[in-house]
Amino acid sequence: MSTILRTERLRLRPQTADDIDTIAAGLGDFDVARYLTVVPYPYTRQDAMDWVATLKPPRPEAAVFSIERDGTGMIGTVTLANELGFWLAQPYWGHGYMTEAARALLAWHFAETSADAVRSSAHVGNERSLAVQRKLGFVERGTSIRHVRPLNREIEHVETVLTRDAFAASQAGLR
Repeated sequence: MSTILRTERLRLRPQTADDIDTIAAGLGDFDVARYLTVVPYPYTRQDAMDWVATLKPPRPEAAVFSIERDGTGMIGTVTLANELGFWLAQPYWGHGYMTEAARALLAWHFAETSADAVRSSAHVGNERSLAVQRKLGFVERGTSIRHVRPLNREIEHVETVLTRDAFAASQAGLR
């Protein structure tokens, strides 16, 4: 049985071969790819095919989900592995979709695991991603330097962490 997470406006489901063209289009947009660390740029359909072929069924400890908006289809991706990661196609920026999707993934993660915290990060200057993280309860814990493949150079990253207690507190205000 496939894991599906639902929110008021979204459905998070495992990525499949049906998503290849949407993934390639989303990550083929430089304004999306430039804020990601490991994806190649330009991003091709073959890159998306290779990516989807590596995926395993989502678990609360490690998951990759397509984000679907009701009536629209796939609009982005939210992941949890070593850290929370995400991207959203540009037409959907600024509508709260990523916060909603990430909140659902984190709620599932904390409900089903004993993890005390989740890490994330964003390029210095990526205020949209940092704003999503702050809304979820993440706090900055320092910076690091990472090689950013789409830019082919080192970029300073803001490292963040979300504790189980901070996430619970951030959710209490939503009730």
